[in-house]
Amino acid sequence: MRLFSRGKKTKTVGLLGLETSLQGIAVAHVHRTPDAVSLLHCEYREAARDRQHEELKALVGDNGWQGMPVNLLLHPSLYQIFLLEAADVPPAELRDAMRWRVKDMIGEPLEQVVIDCFSLPEDAYRGRTRMVYCVVLGKARVAEYEALVSQAGLRLSSIDITEMAFRNLGLLVGAEGINLALLRLRTSEGLVCIQNGADLYMARHIENGLARADQDLSNMTLEIQRSLDYFESQLGKGYISRLLLLPMKQDGERTREALMRDLAVKLQRLDMRELFPGQPQAELDESLQAFCMGAVGAALRQEID
Repeated sequence: MRLFSRGKKTKTVGLLGLETSLQGIAVAHVHRTPDAVSLLHCEYREAARDRQHEELKALVGDNGWQGMPVNLLLHPSLYQIFLLEAADVPPAELRDAMRWRVKDMIGEPLEQVVIDCFSLPEDAYRGRTRMVYCVVLGKARVAEYEALVSQAGLRLSSIDITEMAFRNLGLLVGAEGINLALLRLRTSEGLVCIQNGADLYMARHIENGLARADQDLSNMTLEIQRSLDYFESQLGKGYISRLLLLPMKQDGERTREALMRDLAVKLQRLDMRELFPGQPQAELDESLQAFCMGAVGAALRQEID
């Protein structure tokens, strides 16, 4: 099973994005035509892990989704991601070669994990060094998700990571020909991803989450600015045209105002109501968007099998 979106044109006109966490599940249904991308449904339901199969099965029955393909989005706590120098092998052999590069960096035997990778564009780092992101996921977790999806009457077509789901959102926003950054801030951590078109150039985790920032956002803002500066100075792709702040579950306006004041880049909010104008989800508030945005990004996956 392939783990990651490759950014190709899709044969699938309808796809479900599914993200689970310790607290609940988020599901999004995206439909594509040659002329439009529509969000037909998105929903978040609170449910402990031992009840999530029941909630998902109920969602499938309520919406007539039986047999639909699912792109399952991994919560960031469930996988490891490493940025490494690429092995000097043909593209078809890269994943197998990188397995041995990460062998001593993980705490599990290779036979117990799934490893996939995707290369940074050739012009990243000014063409000096070929770099690749390697993602590691336990095989037991894959089996768990296969069971969750199949028991609900769905078909698990792929598994994705947050970095790629954000890339999909950026493509819909309009990343073609510009350096576009997406920023998500959560209680414990954050993530900034920078792309140009379909190419992901950088994904950096922000250690200072909203809980640690509390009343003082300066350390978090400084960490974000350093990540943006690193992209502009080291990767050789020029300045960042836009920084999109993803919806937050709480305290979004205060955080946005602080970032607008202190960051040296054009900051805008990413609003699902603007991404899908005229869709049934037009009344989504920011908190619900925060729960569902990852699932929406997963449902935007495009790939030819």
